[in-house]
Amino acid sequence: MADSRSAEPRRPKVVRVIARLNVGGPARHVTILHEGLPSEGFESILVHGTHGADEASFERLLADRGLRAVQLPSLGRRITAAGDLTAFWALLQLVFREQPDIIHTHTAKAGTLGRLAGVVFNLTRLGRRKSLLVHTFHGHVLEGYFGPVGNAAVRLAERSLAIVSDAILTISPSQRDDIVRRFRVAPEGKVAVIPLGLDLDELLHAPAPTPELREHYGFAAGDFVVGFVGRLAPIKDLPTLVHGFAAFAAGRPRARLLIVGDGQQRAEIEALLRRLGVDRSARFAGWQQDLRGVYGAMDVLALTSRNEGTPVAVIEALASGVPVVATSVGGVADVVRHEETGLLIASGDSGALASALACLEAEPALRYRLGARGRAEVAERFAHTRLVRDVAACYRELLDRRNAR
Repeated sequence: MADSRSAEPRRPKVVRVIARLNVGGPARHVTILHEGLPSEGFESILVHGTHGADEASFERLLADRGLRAVQLPSLGRRITAAGDLTAFWALLQLVFREQPDIIHTHTAKAGTLGRLAGVVFNLTRLGRRKSLLVHTFHGHVLEGYFGPVGNAAVRLAERSLAIVSDAILTISPSQRDDIVRRFRVAPEGKVAVIPLGLDLDELLHAPAPTPELREHYGFAAGDFVVGFVGRLAPIKDLPTLVHGFAAFAAGRPRARLLIVGDGQQRAEIEALLRRLGVDRSARFAGWQQDLRGVYGAMDVLALTSRNEGTPVAVIEALASGVPVVATSVGGVADVVRHEETGLLIASGDSGALASALACLEAEPALRYRLGARGRAEVAERFAHTRLVRDVAACYRELLDRRNAR
């Protein structure tokens, strides 16, 4: 006898594609969505490639949460004709097998291959059986990464992909302005802002720093510690950081620099520290998992990037009550309010960095005020639960539009 109970409605299926789960904001972002969207009524499939040899992996985020994902070894950051063709074919097979309602891509290379696979899939489908194509810009490679010809080619590719996309998401208002007005990648009506979401509970409720946290990195309780957290890559402009720190450290024997992270420029930065005579004041800590210990050892976080989406290290520092000095590029100004939660400087200005550090070193009360206000603001704006709700609402609106058509 047939079961008279009505069958449960099918949950919309989302295939999420990211090039790699290396240490950084995009990996945290997609992991939070992969874990949280089932509670919003969506089936989630996460597809990722492999991280580079000079990068640290965040694949443990999946293991720690008991989450499963599909790894495509040929999908990664590096661009190669053979590898990218293999990755595209693997993505295409997966899309035809899963027949998702939504293909949501993250980062440039995954955004290209994933959306192209979606286009091919949609050519074989009608109406509601087509996949919606969504892409999130976590930063962008529209400038600062390539020469003039490369920049023009990337912008042309992104404009073409935007035509076939149903929605483009950015993680900050300034980034949306870049995509819509500055680089004219997509029309305003197709681009929405959904700020980054992070699990900040551990940092927001962290106890006050203790001398033991500094001793772990070889610092004394009375040292003034300037911290950096991130990849040692050209886009982060570490030379400006080192020059600014060296100018600040002149005449300040207790000044220290803590560099957390690793990457292709480590040897170059070590050589620059030696040349400027501040190598004994600096510590390279590599990648660290104990974020409370990292930020608890700092007096100030410094970021001198040439371009940023929404800098995770800045959010984490503010959540820990640590004030920030950062270059006003990309989405930084959407996180740091000048003289309210931190100090903003011009890109490439090592003198301004030294002056800002000197100001914060001389005024402990100002450091406390900036850090306390920053902690209160990021707790509300960058909660991981808000991210999941916002993305789920975006999906529902897109699905309603598709079904109405």
